[in-house]
Amino acid sequence: KQWYQRRVAITAGDAEDPLALKDVEIAALQAKLATEKELLTDLKNKYLRALADGENVRNRAKKELENSKIFSIQSFAKDMLPVSDVLEKALESVPESERSSKVLANLYEGVSLTHSQLHQVFKRHNLVKITPLGEEFDPVYHEAMFQVPDPTQTPGTVMNVIQSGYVLHSRSIRSAKVGVVKET
Repeated sequence: KQWYQRRVAITAGDAEDPLALKDVEIAALQAKLATEKELLTDLKNKYLRALADGENVRNRAKKELENSKIFSIQSFAKDMLPVSDVLEKALESVPESERSSKVLANLYEGVSLTHSQLHQVFKRHNLVKITPLGEEFDPVYHEAMFQVPDPTQTPGTVMNVIQSGYVLHSRSIRSAKVGVVKET
């Protein structure tokens, strides 16, 4: 009973309730709460951006690693293209009538086998020869060396291939040197 009387006396009396907050203190705390919420939102946005940037870096690195694996043989392949060209020229230089000679026939067969073996290796590594005769000119895969007027063909069509091109995994590593039909 004494405890209750003392409590009533404190509440009813002139003494201030220590738990009661003043309006000024409430406003200050609400302002601080709003500031902390803004800071939390800002930090959360920065965190999410950092996560997204990290994911982008990982994806970019993964893509670059895949490309480096795919195109790691590009310089070697470029260096082997003249070898293929020389073998082709050697095969073209032996006339059909001369191939009946035993010595020349054996040499021709050896060069032919070497050439076909080289192209099998090219194919295994996705190095594809392009000979665009009759195709539409594409500056990504073709290099126009000259233009010829020809009313019988569509302008922009490849009409002559001087040197074949090569593509490694859809990337041109040597453009085909071509002659193109021009408008008359």
